[in-house]
Amino acid sequence: MNPKIIAERDNSLILFESGKVKTVPNTLYNQVKYRDYKGDRIIYHFDNETYVQETFDDGIFNCFMSEETIQIRDSVGISEAINAHKKNNQDKSFDKLFKKLYFIEKKTELMAEMINVFGERVVTKTHKQKGSTYYIIDDRFMVDDVGVSHFKNDRGVWKFLCTVAQGNLSKMTIQTKIGEIELGSTELTIMGKIGFLLSPDITDGVFFEQLSDKMKSVLKAEIEFDSTGMGGT
Repeated sequence: MNPKIIAERDNSLILFESGKVKTVPNTLYNQVKYRDYKGDRIIYHFDNETYVQETFDDGIFNCFMSEETIQIRDSVGISEAINAHKKNNQDKSFDKLFKKLYFIEKKTELMAEMINVFGERVVTKTHKQKGSTYYIIDDRFMVDDVGVSHFKNDRGVWKFLCTVAQGNLSKMTIQTKIGEIELGSTELTIMGKIGFLLSPDITDGVFFEQLSDKMKSVLKAEIEFDSTGMGGT
């Protein structure tokens, strides 16, 4: 016998199931599960290629979009998306949720695709023990996966580098198997800082005065070399 809601309170739902009474929290997820699905697993199609299917563990969903699959544990987010789509079949709440979590899950490979446009000047490294990723620019600057920049001092040690200039990236997207995804603020910061460090502005005093005298001289020499036209191809 499927559970039936027999009473609803501010913080709880009272259910009657198989001759017994039980209480569950009055959350949006439980309202959808017990009111709309009578306690069965939640399965909902947003369109032919986009749908969610609750696993046998309550509140955990296998989610599908354009033949890509991820698992989502945000039961409230899923429930909100289902309700919004029922009210308006053009609603994109689930699309946004899926793409956000898809990018997090696929971040390493998606960022690698974008970093490849810089060629050999930017190398992606992964810290095996920490599992973190960082991007090395010209073997002298580095941006980590939370957008913090560093420079290599004369002893070859990475030191914190305050970079005020981060480019003018206010919006950036990447094309994926599930369509176009807009980068989050952290990824925009990473890309902006990489762009700046590929062609640093030595007139930026905040940036330049943190560097070693040796690196200052190298950057000045490179700029002078390029300005004479000898650096062209």
